[in-house]
Amino acid sequence: MSALIAAVVVLALVVAFHTALIVALIRRLRYHAELLVDIEERGVPARALPRGAVLAAGLGLLAPDTDTLVAFFSPTCDRCRRDRAAFGRVAAGWDRAVAVVSGPDASAGFLAGAVPAARVVVDADGSLRHAFGIRHFPALFVVSPDGRLAWTGMHASAIPPSSSEKK
Repeated sequence: MSALIAAVVVLALVVAFHTALIVALIRRLRYHAELLVDIEERGVPARALPRGAVLAAGLGLLAPDTDTLVAFFSPTCDRCRRDRAAFGRVAAGWDRAVAVVSGPDASAGFLAGAVPAARVVVDADGSLRHAFGIRHFPALFVVSPDGRLAWTGMHASAIPPSSSEKK
């Protein structure tokens, strides 16, 4: 009988320990979820060229007199499918916006309806993606007329206002 009581006590201690562990894990997950929301609101840098990098001349995407909003999307990217309409709304406020479709299934039809305000460029061979150093989609950039990256990010909601909206 004493062996049975000892087994029940040990089992109760193990269950109590696991319960405490699960509660601590849930608290930690909630904390990290709050951190991620904060980071998304501030804007996450794109996984590509760093802010301040200068692009090579001759890409044919940049306007000579105003900032250019450049976005890279892939038809195989779930987040790209969700964010293309939001990018279209933001791009409507820019004088010059370019949406680049890149990846194995690149086609202008992927963005044509969702991003009417932007010039759609198909990057079938990946040369633009490599020029910008894209490692992950979506990737968003604000490029100054001199080819310098003024802003990089991954979320359309974090794109800064265009220079014409600031005035």
